[in-house]
Amino acid sequence: MYEEKITLKLTFPIILLALILLTGLFSVLAQNVIRPIETEISFPKDLNSPDVNFDLQSLGNKKFKLVLEKPNQTLTNVKIYDILGNLILHDKLKPTDGIQKNYDFTHLNSKLFVVEVGNAKYNKTKSIYANPQGSIDRSVTTTTTDE
Repeated sequence: MYEEKITLKLTFPIILLALILLTGLFSVLAQNVIRPIETEISFPKDLNSPDVNFDLQSLGNKKFKLVLEKPNQTLTNVKIYDILGNLILHDKLKPTDGIQKNYDFTHLNSKLFVVEVGNAKYNKTKSIYANPQGSIDRSVTTTTTDE
């Protein structure tokens, strides 16, 4: 009876160890999969997209002009945000659109805009205060107090 307990105590760990070893052996054999060798390297077509340089010019009350430094050769994304970070407009400039485009946001309250221009590789961001320099904002009321 004592010998049976020792045999059972030794048999269970040996069976468990054998299962673990066999499972590990099968997983090693399963990873040896024959794959074709890659001989070509491919790159995206727009990898060599040129850097996009642009300028923003205020045209007056909530209007501005986007001027590209040179004509774009590829489709260029233009995203315009208000000062709170809300996307106002997502525009796409085609190569046939030329080097400048006007934007009019007189229907909005914001006068400060963030403009992001870019292509597949580059993005540049600039901001503009779309109120002419030296003009007074008539929508702001001031009060004076006499003491």
